[in-house]
Amino acid sequence: MNKKIIVLIPSVVLYLFAGLLAAYAVWAYTHCADIISQARAAGQLAAAGNEYDIASFYMGNSGQYFVYALLLAAAGFILQRKQPVINQTDKNVSPATNKAADEELDEWFDDVKSTDANAE
Repeated sequence: MNKKIIVLIPSVVLYLFAGLLAAYAVWAYTHCADIISQARAAGQLAAAGNEYDIASFYMGNSGQYFVYALLLAAAGFILQRKQPVINQTDKNVSPATNKAADEELDEWFDDVKSTDANAE
């Protein structure tokens, strides 16, 4: 298999689970709305004073699945965008460049030492 396809498989699985959870959340939300409207029509539930209970009913039965679906979709997006880290120091830096950087660093330390000695 191609390496690009192997890398995409986990993100596709996460997207699939996110879609299933989103579909379930929509179904649960409509079912909750039906239950609430039937209870209000039968006079068993008054909307005034029960706002917290109604919101809690929606969140407990469908809201959390919306959040889980969003988190799974975000995780799939992150896995899809994840790029392998290439160590730039091993690839493009020659020993001469390292030596020049060391000399510049030594000069900087000498300047710091001389400035500290003058301050005392």
